[in-house]
Amino acid sequence: MYYPTKICNYFINNSISLLSTPEPNWFGLLRQCAVYQFYLSLTLTLIFIRYIQKSMKELETNSRAVLVGIKNAFGLPALLLISAMTGFGSFAHEHGLSLYMSMLSTILIWGLPGQVVHVELYGMGAPLIAVVLGVAGANARFMPMTLSMMPIFDDSTHNRRWNYLLAHMISINTWAEMLQTGPEIRADRRMAYFLGFSFTCMTSGVIGVLQGYILFESMPQTVSLCLIFLVPVYFGLIMSNTVHPPFLLAFILGCVLGPPIHLLTPEWGLVLTGLISGTLAYLLRHKLQLLWNNKEGNG
Repeated sequence: MYYPTKICNYFINNSISLLSTPEPNWFGLLRQCAVYQFYLSLTLTLIFIRYIQKSMKELETNSRAVLVGIKNAFGLPALLLISAMTGFGSFAHEHGLSLYMSMLSTILIWGLPGQVVHVELYGMGAPLIAVVLGVAGANARFMPMTLSMMPIFDDSTHNRRWNYLLAHMISINTWAEMLQTGPEIRADRRMAYFLGFSFTCMTSGVIGVLQGYILFESMPQTVSLCLIFLVPVYFGLIMSNTVHPPFLLAFILGCVLGPPIHLLTPEWGLVLTGLISGTLAYLLRHKLQLLWNNKEGNG
């Protein structure tokens, strides 16, 4: 809970000066844009998260599905990714990575925890095998995410070799998007929609890295932290909108148990919170589903 409090206090105390301080060069203008970007992203997330459901029934062609995917990603998801990756770009510059390496890290790793591990280990001069193992461990969550999402494409007619590309393009944003909207899309249009949505997200992330790299010298570290913090906020609000009882229970337990477990053991707090919350939700899934069905039947 330390970082959110620090972020809020920083913006309350410093936003006016950040926005009003005269800057003779374009770095100052970009810095002010980053502050506006933070507020716009957070406002859109908090206000419109329940109103971004899309109409997916009328995707007649693959090109239409790609365009709809681009359009849906080009709003809140893209803005949040630009914001988060702005923080990462500044972080990468601070640790001595070149702009080329920072952007390549985003494209090839495509997961903020893994990218952060890559930057830190690379900056320390760690051997390649240590970097690879560190990144793989940090992004290990993508294995269950991929396993849970790929069945959405089972009824699609695409060549199975495309699955490797689909798996690489998975991120928190694209995973949550497809779990929510994928079943509403015609089976033969899901891959096209996913590629349009995910490539737009990745392009936005690369743009954010470029912006953060340029802004490094004029962006306070707290601003970088708050920009990175927007992605879990977005993800948490998406998951809070689910009606699947085990998902909802796991989300609530994570919110309740996370802070005290983090205070007890900061190093293992996140892992233990996820393990306990997910396990309890899994063990209670049948009872929860039965209660949910009875409630709907009585209603």
